Amino acid sequence: MANDNSLTDDLLAVHVNGLTKNYGQTQALKGIDLSIKKGELFALLGPNGAGKTTLFSILATLRSPSAGFATVLGKDVVKDRDAVRQSMGIVFQEPAIEKRLTGRDNLELMGLFYGLSISKSKVRATELITSLGLEEGADRPAERLSGGQRRKLELARALVTDPGILFLDEATLGLDVDARRAFWGHIKGLTESGRTVFFTTHYMEEAEVADRIALIDAGNIVALDTPRALKSRLGGGVIRLSTEDDVKAKAWLIEHGYTTESHSKELMLIHPDPASVVPELMRNLNVKVQRVEVHEPSLEDVFITLTGRKLAGETPAGEGRGKGGKWS
Repeated sequence: MANDNSLTDDLLAVHVNGLTKNYGQTQALKGIDLSIKKGELFALLGPNGAGKTTLFSILATLRSPSAGFATVLGKDVVKDRDAVRQSMGIVFQEPAIEKRLTGRDNLELMGLFYGLSISKSKVRATELITSLGLEEGADRPAERLSGGQRRKLELARALVTDPGILFLDEATLGLDVDARRAFWGHIKGLTESGRTVFFTTHYMEEAEVADRIALIDAGNIVALDTPRALKSRLGGGVIRLSTEDDVKAKAWLIEHGYTTESHSKELMLIHPDPASVVPELMRNLNVKVQRVEVHEPSLEDVFITLTGRKLAGETPAGEGRGKGGKWS
């Protein structure tokens, strides 16, 4: 499902209309419209500088918009800022835990900050330590925990008040693959229990776990749909080629009706029927093919097709479409 503005307010966790944000002469957000359902796991995917953190910060009441409005769980992020903060949990890119305190002390202290009694803070801390598997390191200083354990502790901090919505800003930055996988396993469990999660990332594999993804570039949402639907827009599959002379291969492809795109030290073709094209290219291409790979379209491929650049921010060397498919 794409952005559905027909949903009633009681079904929406986030509603954004005409949201803009200016920093001097720079327009970081250019009229964002967005609706997120309650209970959704929603990803905002884009390269650094695309506007992800600005939109995140406005929804989390850390910045005010220049124009437009946004509500979180029915509350205006500007007019009802304190109420929004009471109903949300947040995990930042940078660690926010007190490293000299134990994990348990961090959680109990957060409970006190939110107005829980000492006894209720202790009970809630124990509940979260158990549910997130933090027993082993709960009574060690946070600075002695592994990166994965510290991130779970950050998540536990955000859940102390049992918030209706959780905001995660590049929450697994710096974690290894296993730690990221474990972290997202916990997040999936939260949404299955009805909690809404909004997260920013530039990792494609992380965005894949979302129910829906918004692709953002240069302050605009350029596409919004389920991961499967976004990738199906390209159709067919992707062919990646490495040759002895990619410049010469590119010239041959252009001469034969293809418009080429080279990036990441290879050529890439999005084609409706890659299986039929590969034998022809292997047989007729005027340079030796060193490697050929065929795979389904990825979110990176979708982003390149829509914006002309990679999620990492590079601009590919060429552009355009050819009769045999779209080179991106």
